[in-house]
Amino acid sequence: MHHPVYLFRHGETAWNAERRAQGHLDSPLTAAGRAQARAMGATLAEELRKAGYEPSGVIVRASPLGRVRETLAIAAEAAGLAHDDQCFDHRLREMSWGDWDGLNGAEIEARWPGAMAARRLDHWNYQPPRGESYVMAAQRAQPALDDIARLAAEQPVAVFAHGGIGRVLRGLFLRVPDAEILTMDQPQDAFYRLHRGAAARIGTSVGTLVEA
Repeated sequence: MHHPVYLFRHGETAWNAERRAQGHLDSPLTAAGRAQARAMGATLAEELRKAGYEPSGVIVRASPLGRVRETLAIAAEAAGLAHDDQCFDHRLREMSWGDWDGLNGAEIEARWPGAMAARRLDHWNYQPPRGESYVMAAQRAQPALDDIARLAAEQPVAVFAHGGIGRVLRGLFLRVPDAEILTMDQPQDAFYRLHRGAAARIGTSVGTLVEA
């Protein structure tokens, strides 16, 4: 990749604040989430200025889920990014929790006793009922990352995605062990610049960190 890839997670949502699994379901951004999206866009604009890039020359790729669409709309306006419906890639969707989508930890434990503990014991391979494991997410993330890398050979790329799939993309880019991917942060007050085999965390002045 000759040019950088900027990797974003969506801003805080109502279900993030309630610590509910979202997966392929959606909830709207909170006021804090909208502020995070604006801050990330403004910070990206400054990063592009320093690097000598015009925002209009940045290619955008994004998850089609609503919380990312909302984040992208706000951040793109702040950064001056151009995008249309062609930018959405279903491979960038968040990992599905299947039957657990929309539930919090206590509700999952009540309906599937012991399941959360089993997931913690084999986090990378565990598949929630009718959901996805990290293994499955990595299998769809790799070809998406390969396509993004090909785009970045010509122009910088801004990728808007989610916490879980975002750290999988970052880990695959860095070629680190599975266990290390699981310890990576999932910030909503920062984004990452992937370039020349390294990932640089770029913070903003607004944010919160919620683990998915």
